[in-house]
Amino acid sequence: MPRVLLVENEENIQKLVKVNLAASGYDVLIASEGEKGLELARQKIPDLILLDLRLPGMSGWDVLTELKAEPQLKDIPVVIVTAMVGQANEAKARDMGAAGYLGKPFTAGEVLREVRKALGQEAV
Repeated sequence: MPRVLLVENEENIQKLVKVNLAASGYDVLIASEGEKGLELARQKIPDLILLDLRLPGMSGWDVLTELKAEPQLKDIPVVIVTAMVGQANEAKARDMGAAGYLGKPFTAGEVLREVRKALGQEAV
């Protein structure tokens, strides 16, 4: 069962993502803050990370930088999920190593599609 780490501080988004990904066969871990997300990533080594950019404390940009700097975490695909939509932010995220970029609001289907794409899985 692929493990997905969601680093997101909005509870409604946490619930939407967890319920829908779990129903599709994913093990979902949740962190509400950037520091906690990094800690969980180091402990659990997820298959994929869904990362918000606006987080309390450490920003998503900083989390992405840290993830890509650590040898055991740098190859984990990271999909940015954010309300900070726009080509400049998306280009910056991709330049920093993000595998995908999903603007809020999004549907459960869009999240599932991005997760499958980032993990190299065929759509079912």
